[in-house]
Amino acid sequence: MRVLLYGGSFDPPHIAHVRLPFDAMKMLGFDKVLYVPTFLSPLKEAPHTSDTHRLAMLKLALTDCDWAEISTLELERGGTSYTIDTVESLQKDDCEFRLLVGGDQWAKFKQWKRWEDLLRLTNPVIMPREGFDICDKRLLKIESHPGISTDIRKLLKEGKDIEGIVSSEVKEYITEHQLYL
Repeated sequence: MRVLLYGGSFDPPHIAHVRLPFDAMKMLGFDKVLYVPTFLSPLKEAPHTSDTHRLAMLKLALTDCDWAEISTLELERGGTSYTIDTVESLQKDDCEFRLLVGGDQWAKFKQWKRWEDLLRLTNPVIMPREGFDICDKRLLKIESHPGISTDIRKLLKEGKDIEGIVSSEVKEYITEHQLYL
């Protein structure tokens, strides 16, 4: 089994959180993408919504994606989420894991806990991200999609529409639970 590990806050999960990992999986010939929502990222501010809401929205975003699974390992562990701890917990002899990171995270990768071990254990691949010029052989030749969670939260706070940036199910969930207002 060949698995791409894709972690993040998913606060909220948007279209690019689904399309880019799918494109990467197909390009690399992997079997699935394992989404790992963080409890608390060491290099970002605290999530704007609870882990319960973020997990529920991620499940909605991935409803029709039989190629995707979600691991709640970091949510269950609590505290600061370090990718190396997750990788070491998930490693199995019958699985090949590669870490999937966005260009924004790759720009700070050397700040990650035990980043050298992550390079050795997961041979990361990088998804392009607007505003980040990455010159690295790990950069995938896939189209970048707009949809930054920070921008989505700002649009919602301003009362603007997020149609086409998140799935209709995620949009309905956000409205129903009055998130990001």
